[in-house]
Amino acid sequence: MSFITVFSSQPVTMKTIIPALFAICFLASCSHKIYSSLDWQGTKVTADGRITEWPDPLRYLDDKTKISYSISNDARNLYVCMRVADPRLKTKIIRSGMEFKIDTLGKKSFPVRFMFPLENQIVMAQDRYGEPRTDDNHGSKPARPARVPKIVSPANEFQVVGFRHLHDGMFSLLKNTSGISAAVNIDSLGSVCYEAVIPFSTFYKDHLTSEDTSRVFTYEFVINPLPAPATHSGDSGEGGMESGGAGGMNGGGGHHGGGGMNGGGHQGGAGPGSANGEMYSPNQITKKMKFSLKPF
Repeated sequence: MSFITVFSSQPVTMKTIIPALFAICFLASCSHKIYSSLDWQGTKVTADGRITEWPDPLRYLDDKTKISYSISNDARNLYVCMRVADPRLKTKIIRSGMEFKIDTLGKKSFPVRFMFPLENQIVMAQDRYGEPRTDDNHGSKPARPARVPKIVSPANEFQVVGFRHLHDGMFSLLKNTSGISAAVNIDSLGSVCYEAVIPFSTFYKDHLTSEDTSRVFTYEFVINPLPAPATHSGDSGEGGMESGGAGGMNGGGGHHGGGGMNGGGHQGGAGPGSANGEMYSPNQITKKMKFSLKPF
């Protein structure tokens, strides 16, 4: 029986209106969700980590991580850009790497995974300063401000899982014929800037058609956690990680050393259950979107 029949055959009373309103709300809740479309990428993007081709500010700001990012497409490529200002997240990206994952079916199984940068690929310049100057007449003067860190050895390899015509494994950004390109750089404010260009032919189809604009797909960024430091009985609280000379964002090697953009080791009790536990957990941004078509 339709709502029109109900209203035409019975007097309009609260007993007839309320059930009808509930039915309308139920049908609305069962209707298809509306998803935003990606921006159409009308300008050329060179994945060099210098994000001057992108709008400022970037399209999205994740409330939880405060990461700003944009994702766009043209008929043949998917374009990804990210700017990360939080010191902890910058350290995690440089030391542990990150992933960009795709599910073209709009689910969350993410069979397609693009891993870049990889763990400990990037080497940062050491930034050493002396102790703060002291003036006997005027007391201690503030230390010099930290310089913007510089990359001296950039990441030049990526890893893939689930791509078409590419076996699962690692590839060189300098010598691959897939068309995939990516880079990480540091901008003038010290933020980590990430760019990637991923051809649709590597994970979906050679180029988009109008039918593809109705497809909902899911993407996810994952910033990998730092490896949890080994704990030993009898530790005196001098830190759960060894204090080598080239860790964190100020050096390249290993999981040891200063864990921060400007050096400085983790203090006692650093671990998953400590105040620094966020460093040992992944950060994720997950979103559903639709592809876009070239505007007329």
